[in-house]
Amino acid sequence: MDSEATTSKQIPVTALVFIGWLFLMTFLPFLIILGMSFLERTPMGTISFHFNFNNYARSFQYIYLKVLFKTIWLALIATLSCLAVGFPVAYHLARSKGWMKQLGLVLLFIPFWTNFILRIYGLVSLLGNHGLINQILLSLGIITSPLEILYTRNGVYVGLLYNYLPFLVVPIFSALEKLDPSLREAGFDLGANRFQVFWRVVIPNIKEGLFVGSVFVFIPMLGEYVIPDLLGGAKEAFLGNVMVSQFFVMQDWPFGSAMAGLLSALMLMTLWIQTRWSKTSGLRGGSLNA
Repeated sequence: MDSEATTSKQIPVTALVFIGWLFLMTFLPFLIILGMSFLERTPMGTISFHFNFNNYARSFQYIYLKVLFKTIWLALIATLSCLAVGFPVAYHLARSKGWMKQLGLVLLFIPFWTNFILRIYGLVSLLGNHGLINQILLSLGIITSPLEILYTRNGVYVGLLYNYLPFLVVPIFSALEKLDPSLREAGFDLGANRFQVFWRVVIPNIKEGLFVGSVFVFIPMLGEYVIPDLLGGAKEAFLGNVMVSQFFVMQDWPFGSAMAGLLSALMLMTLWIQTRWSKTSGLRGGSLNA
């Protein structure tokens, strides 16, 4: 009896392999970066093993705080844009039936069958002054001069929206599919109109999917480097660009590690807020059901 209980408590080999891979590829590199953030770069460009907090103190200088808040604002606006565009898409997919739903999901993920860099350069060919969009608008006489989209902050927004939209649509779509249709019917039976049913019945029951989807896109946007660099033309400094510059241009690995540590702390704080919010919502839901 004891042997059976011991066997049932043993961790599967596949789980051990995954834990080992996670430690070697994720946790260990993070510990190295974290430890390096407390060291310092000498004038000769070497790393001195002198433990201090100077790199973190430098990270809170005005110029870097400005970059941090600009990056948070960029990620927040792009996340809200993804919500504005992605929610109707998810709602329509959830209401569709049969092959229409399957076709919609396939079309949503078709762009991800190609390489990430190729997709970005595809946007460059679309948004440029001589790109397809400007050429069509000019030929139709809608505009008289090319729209300045590429190498601006608006181009960065378009790139973030295009690349991260599916990651927000899927959690919302999943939450909408789990929503009991009888709840909508009950709302209509009680005299509510379409807007009231949507706001008081649908949204409260899928708010966790909305929040999870928003976190899924907000967190990677904070550290995004390629999209601001290629579509923004590196005209504005965002946190990802500054970190890459510190590592590979300035060769100041300790300070770059400190910025990466602060970014990781910000991401962990976002996940903690999401977890606390989910637990609070679950307790409220349980108390209401009781």
